[in-house]
Amino acid sequence: MDFPADGMRLTGESVQVTPTPEFVRMQQALSSRLQALPTEKKQEFFRTYNSTELMEYNPDLWPDKAEYERYKAEWAKITITPVQTVQMGAYDKSNNEWGLHGVSINQFTRQVTPLSVAGMSYNASDNTWVSPNGKMMPQELVTLNTNVYGARKGTTWVLQKNDAMSELMETLSISRRMNGEYLYLSYSFVERTPGSGATLAQGGYVLRFRVGQPAADPPEAAPPAPKVEAPKQEVTEDKAKEEQPRERRKKRRNRRRRNRN
Repeated sequence: MDFPADGMRLTGESVQVTPTPEFVRMQQALSSRLQALPTEKKQEFFRTYNSTELMEYNPDLWPDKAEYERYKAEWAKITITPVQTVQMGAYDKSNNEWGLHGVSINQFTRQVTPLSVAGMSYNASDNTWVSPNGKMMPQELVTLNTNVYGARKGTTWVLQKNDAMSELMETLSISRRMNGEYLYLSYSFVERTPGSGATLAQGGYVLRFRVGQPAADPPEAAPPAPKVEAPKQEVTEDKAKEEQPRERRKKRRNRRRRNRN
C-alpha cells in the first residue's frame, strides 16, 4: 500500500472527466453504430471496453480511418476537472487490519458527506479489502498514457456476486501516476438484474491526491547545428569588368615565361 503510518491524512479532490462538445457528438454517433451491430459483435466489444482508455480502431464502428483520427484528436483534448474537496485518513484496527475514514466537502455549501470507502477495511495479511458486500480480491493495475488519467500503476480489488435476484460488481482501485505526481483512488458499484441487465443501483467516484512533484520530462536531443558555409561573393556586371584586365595581364605574364623557357 505504501501508506504512511497510523493517523495518515490526505487532502485531495474528487474529479470528473470533461470531454469537448465535439467528442460528445462523436460518442453519440458511435453509440448508434454500436447498437446497430449484431449481438455477438456487441458482446465482443463490451468484453474489452474500458471507458477510460482510448479505443483502438474498429472498422465496424468508424466508417473510415479519417474519422477515427478525429476521434483521437478530440480524446487528447479531454480534461480532468476538480469537483469537490476530499479528506481521507487511515487508522490501525489491529491484527494487521486498516480502516479508512473519508469525507467530501461541497465547495459551495461546505456540506460534509462521508465517502463509502469509509465502511471498508484493508487486510494487509492477504492484500484484500472487505466491503459490506463481501471480500474484494486484488488484481494488478497498469495503465498507459492512452488512459484518460494518464500512465499509472497500482492495484484493483474486485468483488463479483451473482444470484437469482441480481448481478453485482464492486471495484476499488489505488494507483499512482508514473510521473510521481498523483495518488488516485477510484470506487465503483453497479447492480443489475439477471438476464435483462437493467440497472438497479450504481455509483462511483475518482479521487486524486497530490503526493509529489511530477518528474521532469527528459530534454529532447537538440538537432545537429547546420553546417555553416562561407557566403559566396555575388558577381556583378561591374565586378566582372573589373576582373577582365587582371585576367589579361595574368595570361601575358604566363606567355612571356613560356617564351623564355
